[in-house]
Amino acid sequence: MYNDYFVTPQWLNSHLFDDNIIVLDASSPPPTAPYDCRQQYLEEHIPNAQFFHQDEIADKSCDLPHMLPSADVFSQAVSAMGIGNDTQVIIYSQNNLFSSPRAWWTFTTMGCKNVKILAGGIDAWKAAGFDVQSGEVTPPAAKQFHAIRKDSNALNQEHMLDIVNQGKIQIIDARAEPRFLAKAPEPRPGLRMGHIPGSKNVPWDLLVEKGEFKSPEQLKAIFTKQGVDIHAPSVMTCGSGMTAAVVLMALTLLGNQNVRLYDGSWAQWGQDNGLPIES
Repeated sequence: MYNDYFVTPQWLNSHLFDDNIIVLDASSPPPTAPYDCRQQYLEEHIPNAQFFHQDEIADKSCDLPHMLPSADVFSQAVSAMGIGNDTQVIIYSQNNLFSSPRAWWTFTTMGCKNVKILAGGIDAWKAAGFDVQSGEVTPPAAKQFHAIRKDSNALNQEHMLDIVNQGKIQIIDARAEPRFLAKAPEPRPGLRMGHIPGSKNVPWDLLVEKGEFKSPEQLKAIFTKQGVDIHAPSVMTCGSGMTAAVVLMALTLLGNQNVRLYDGSWAQWGQDNGLPIES
């Protein structure tokens, strides 16, 4: 099943200059160790790769980070990158699968049928001995991408409050355990400490190793240890909706298609807004 969602560096190297391939660096920095991902991209990227800026190609009508864009905003942005509805999109990141699943989730939520992730990211590409390039990349000729946004993939605060009150859908929090247990402060200022009531904690980095997901058997064991039913309808949350997509994708790899993401995540829920929390 992993082959349905990932390509190897060897495969990408063989197909890098195919007419229907577009490669995107979708790196975003963690709030705990921010850095300039676009500058890093300019210094070193896979040949012909374009930078997919997840904080810019987003809903910027609110102050929450990298919220899912409208269908129009997404369509215009990726069309200008030479991406059409039939284009094969390959996503990678600079930082151990931290941000590429979020971009994968965005593309699939917008109706893209042909999107995969480079297993191991740019580190695996370089380790395989393949070339990198620096500087800007000129996009190919624009195409027309017509997004069909699946709004049910992305839950808002009202949806989440209903889920908490009803207690029938599994909530999984991808943040590190100290943050989940209110033993470490949030990296974003002004947020309360704790977690959404009833949540289970699966820190995203437990699921990955060297830019790839661990084996299905390892993933199942981790979820079981954290008290997660891998087959149950689930909604994922984290600090800002970024690493929630890592957990969502892991469950997808294990065959669970009833998975959704709380887009605002703790950046929204953790504000001083009277919403219930546990610690």
